[in-house]
Amino acid sequence: MINNDYIIQVRGLVAKYGETTVLDDINLDIRRGETFVILGGSGCGKSTLLRNLVGLMRPAAGAILINGEDFTAMSEDQRTAVRKRMGMCFQGAALLNSMSLYDNVALPLREHTKLKESTIEIMTRIKLDLVGLAGYEDYQPSELSGGMKKRAGIARAMAMDPEMIFYDEPSAGLDPIVAAGVDMLIRKMQNTFNLTSVVVTHELASVELIADRACLLKEGRIVAVGAVAELKAHPHPFARQFFGRQPEDESARSEEFVRSLMQGEQAANRARPGGRGDTTGE
Repeated sequence: MINNDYIIQVRGLVAKYGETTVLDDINLDIRRGETFVILGGSGCGKSTLLRNLVGLMRPAAGAILINGEDFTAMSEDQRTAVRKRMGMCFQGAALLNSMSLYDNVALPLREHTKLKESTIEIMTRIKLDLVGLAGYEDYQPSELSGGMKKRAGIARAMAMDPEMIFYDEPSAGLDPIVAAGVDMLIRKMQNTFNLTSVVVTHELASVELIADRACLLKEGRIVAVGAVAELKAHPHPFARQFFGRQPEDESARSEEFVRSLMQGEQAANRARPGGRGDTTGE
């Protein structure tokens, strides 16, 4: 059922790599204008879900509705038209090293519009100013710090004035102060432009700052969906483990370690002269 309150609706999504199922029966509703965070441990399918949402993969089964239209059933030309209303901020920023910062941000406008260069210049400078990079137009990506590259990636994702923007681990590899600045920038973009933001991350500090709602993935399935406070209070064992930052199977590994030590010591005792395994004195 189509609900106009939701910009993205995912129904029964299944994603596979070869014969391996990575996502199984994913159902989600993402509201217009919210920041929705996709959470989970390494290898749980977060990035695969993101790739499906932006159309870089076609699911093995299920549907993704964008503004009520089935994105998965569209032709490639139709999907390209929808993607022009999306912005994508990659984990490593994915800036082109052969281009200046200005040209990196202007690239989508030059590739996908017929705007005059004078208009492109105005729009590009506005986006750079929004992310705090005014005055750095002529810098090469290699001359930028990690935090500046992240901001540049956001500026480029915003170049076409999208209605949706997707972030893949936006604060990965940054120190806490710089990461907090990127988090606040994500919030600023949402509030200023009424954007729908979808963020993949496992950084709990970032989730607290940016998330209106979130979903928690485990082994390709959704464990819980809701506000961060609701996820923290969720009764599912993995939700408690994830938000409590509890090591996986720590007690079981400790018991196994102790057992292996005891078995090793017993084997050594039996091998010693006079031990239970020694038969030289018989």
